[in-house]
Amino acid sequence: MGFLELTGAPGCGSRLARLSFRILLAPAAAALAIGVAALAAAATTAGALDPNDLRCVDGCAGRQTAGVGSRIAITGDGLATVSEVEFRGRSGSVAAAPTATGRHRLTVDIPFGALGGRPVVVTQGGRSASVPKLLRIVSRARLPGRNSFDILDTDVGPRHGFVDDGRSYRLRYRFRAYGPRTVRVRLIHSGTVAHSWKSRGVVPYTAHRIEWRGLLANGRPAPPGRYRFQIKSPHHKPVRAGKFRIFTGKFPVRGPHSYGGPTQRFGAPRSGGRVHQGQDVFAACGTRVVAARGGRVQARGSDPVLYGNWVVIDARGTRTDYRYAHFLHPASVHQGERVRTGDEIGLIGKTGNARSVGCQLHFEVWPHGWNHGSPVDPLPILKRWDGWS
Repeated sequence: MGFLELTGAPGCGSRLARLSFRILLAPAAAALAIGVAALAAAATTAGALDPNDLRCVDGCAGRQTAGVGSRIAITGDGLATVSEVEFRGRSGSVAAAPTATGRHRLTVDIPFGALGGRPVVVTQGGRSASVPKLLRIVSRARLPGRNSFDILDTDVGPRHGFVDDGRSYRLRYRFRAYGPRTVRVRLIHSGTVAHSWKSRGVVPYTAHRIEWRGLLANGRPAPPGRYRFQIKSPHHKPVRAGKFRIFTGKFPVRGPHSYGGPTQRFGAPRSGGRVHQGQDVFAACGTRVVAARGGRVQARGSDPVLYGNWVVIDARGTRTDYRYAHFLHPASVHQGERVRTGDEIGLIGKTGNARSVGCQLHFEVWPHGWNHGSPVDPLPILKRWDGWS
């Protein structure tokens, strides 16, 4: 190593010593920095060894219950370099090489002599980590048959909804089987298949989820009625897995209400030779009003003489339009806007000619479209919706 000697005026000796020390120290510091960087890079490349879960995937008597020769999957981080998995044995550990490895998942067959407990994963470099989940090993006689398929439990929700309300219906299910199965789920409505799902390699004893958005294949809202899920695996009979119901519409007034008397009925005489074209529903001013059926806003306006603040919304997938009137303020939705069943569209008020009568919703049903043909009596429809919503 070279040494730089400097000469100068008296009193500069201490500065010379410090400079000489820095020159000597610089290569050592550089080498140390390179070493630390190399170690950090190596640690980053290796990744943290962190197995955090296990489950049986073939030859299963439960999610974490298997037999000798069964295959389990271990998931976590840093598993790509694992060279063996150690199991507790009667006189020490019993090891097996993984059948497949990846960064976050490996599979291994349980070797002869293995007992239950927490398996330990070991890398090629000798690092090891224990899986925190317990593995239970049972005799082969306790494993289900190779072609078995039994539903353990199912859950369906929600139990009811409304046409075009935008909600999803989900099925959760678990099944018992020796190993992965092909599973077909059908959604049945009026004896026909409304939708179906087919999945291969579905793992037993694990919760699986199917979700349906309430739409037909053409994207239109599914019709009202009763629906039920059905689960089937090849060579097994289908199993009923829960049901739900879709109602035609949601009652638009979301609070205590009444239907008034004869003058609020459809067809009641009005001044100027007119007749009442809808049904009035009384409720406190400010009560929320929602769309009875989803669709698109056809028209809206403010009529100070008769209807006050009003809006017309079609029923998507049909020719029927619904008119809502006497809102406290102008409708909260605008012309051309897409509205879902149950979306708020305004508040109960007494605008227009309702100012002398009281807070109410005036509701009309036009089966051939607003201002096409004639409206129909909405009271039976309202009472039906009122009964379930």
